Amino acid sequence: MKFLFTLFLVSTTVLGMFSCKSEPVELADHDWIVTDLAGSAAPKEKLTDLTLEFKEEQAIGGFAGCNDYRGAATYNQEQIKFSTLYADTDSCDDINLEKRFLSNLEASTRYTYSAGTLVLYDEGGNILVEMEKI
Repeated sequence: MKFLFTLFLVSTTVLGMFSCKSEPVELADHDWIVTDLAGSAAPKEKLTDLTLEFKEEQAIGGFAGCNDYRGAATYNQEQIKFSTLYADTDSCDDINLEKRFLSNLEASTRYTYSAGTLVLYDEGGNILVEMEKI
């Protein structure tokens, strides 16, 4: 009987470790840098320039590659929705990267967080943006 109880505890623990649920995280407690961006072949040095900051009262902002941007985001433990994001209008060599980043943020509908990594997904479950906390 003790063996069955131990087996049950071990099984439950292992299943819990591999479940698809996100770890609890307060997104606003951290600033984030991009480590991967779907649809972009930009080198890592360019990606880590892209930032996301959660501010007070659902405001968000950061740097998008050429310009600072701003907007809003609502989220719970698994879902996230960004408003239309607005960037300054300066042009630069990374303007396509900026457009891709902002577009991917706006298309995000859910997220996961694990081991310092925030991953944003679209409705189809495709990864759009991967970030790490700074």
